[in-house]
Amino acid sequence: MSEAVADKTTNKPKLSRSTAWIYGSVSLPLAIIGYPLSVWIPRLYSTEVGLSLSLIGLVIFSAAIFDAVTDPLMGFLSDRFQTRWGRRRPWLLVGVPIYAVAVWMLLNPSPGATVYYLGFYYLLLRASTTIFGLPYAAWGMELSADYHTRTMIQSAREKYVMIGLMMASGIVLLSEELWHDNSASFVLSNFSWVIVTLLPVTAMLVIWRVPEVQDFNAPKVSLVNSLKNMYKNKLFFRLLVIELLIASGENFRNTLSLFFIQDYIGAASVGRLYVIYFGVGLAAIPIWDRIATRMGKHQALAGAMVLVSLISIACFMLDYGDITFFYVLFAAKGFCFGAFAYIPRAMLADVVDLDTIRSGSSRPASYFAILGFMTKCAASVGGLSLPILGLVGYSAVARVDNGPSELMWLGILYAIVPTVLFIVALYLSVTWPLNAKMHSRVEKLVHRKQARLADKTSAKNI
Repeated sequence: MSEAVADKTTNKPKLSRSTAWIYGSVSLPLAIIGYPLSVWIPRLYSTEVGLSLSLIGLVIFSAAIFDAVTDPLMGFLSDRFQTRWGRRRPWLLVGVPIYAVAVWMLLNPSPGATVYYLGFYYLLLRASTTIFGLPYAAWGMELSADYHTRTMIQSAREKYVMIGLMMASGIVLLSEELWHDNSASFVLSNFSWVIVTLLPVTAMLVIWRVPEVQDFNAPKVSLVNSLKNMYKNKLFFRLLVIELLIASGENFRNTLSLFFIQDYIGAASVGRLYVIYFGVGLAAIPIWDRIATRMGKHQALAGAMVLVSLISIACFMLDYGDITFFYVLFAAKGFCFGAFAYIPRAMLADVVDLDTIRSGSSRPASYFAILGFMTKCAASVGGLSLPILGLVGYSAVARVDNGPSELMWLGILYAIVPTVLFIVALYLSVTWPLNAKMHSRVEKLVHRKQARLADKTSAKNI
């Protein structure tokens, strides 16, 4: 049984750190696949399979249209779905096997794979991510109502993300230095074996050991009213814009990172570089936790944006061959990686409480569906960097040298474009009003709402 025990004040479990760590374990294999999707998939399908950068970018971008329908629908279904095993567990049982198949096929394409092959399995991966990823994320938001405990839960999950990314970098490093093969096809084949092994194991551990918070007989909210309540939640819309700007900037950059590292900087081996990057990111998470506790989640997020923007400008000013300087800057950027990933999720859990006060129903999956959709839109925005890079004359074909103009545009797209997006997100984050003091009042209002609903339910049963 889990170590969580009931909290009579909030009707939520008091969560132990061990339970939070078990919950976060599914993020380990998910993080491993996240790295090759953004960095290695464009290289594999362009250089080795032979698809154009424009077609690959179109597949990545068009997935947002698919997610526009499936994400909100899945969030709504998950919030209303009730079984004897809970609202969230059954979706993991359905989605994880589909996800494993999609990963294997996407990372191990046949030599004659077409853009239709890439498109089908890329969409299947996104669909399966929606099926179990949204309920999984909502599950974590429901585990505690406390402002700082929510940060702890998302921090534990993010530590697994960083460990997974370090493992992903280690796979690349071993491929390069042990097997002396850094081809995208070989590297991604190694990824696929690790992911399809770890994901089912961690999913079953979470299903078995992590408790689901029981609903408090809350009224069922229709899809129309659900969307109306979201529309009225102004802080939710602000958070969506912050997430879209940050994630768009990072995905825009990440899609180009392998090209920038190898062609702009001249670092042929990237495995060691990413091990350092994610290792620094893992070590930095406790520091961001302390900053978020003392200054607020929003101020910690703003600080990360400022630091990454300065680092990006410094990277743009490097010359070809400045590998050591780039290693230092890249490690410094890794210091901020985790803050971008887990702090907005912790902020979202607080925003959902505002909706609970209004509707009487806790619907984190519906909210995370929209936030997740924005994150996926941002990933699709990252895909736009590839056709833009192609339009300025840059070529990803093997053994083709790009000139100074093409490399300059690569640097601008990699470093300057994300910085511009961060400037807007910075203002929205610095002026964020829902701090720990205000949220304590919100939490009391949520409890009163739940208590009134419980009293009404008891009166009906008499």
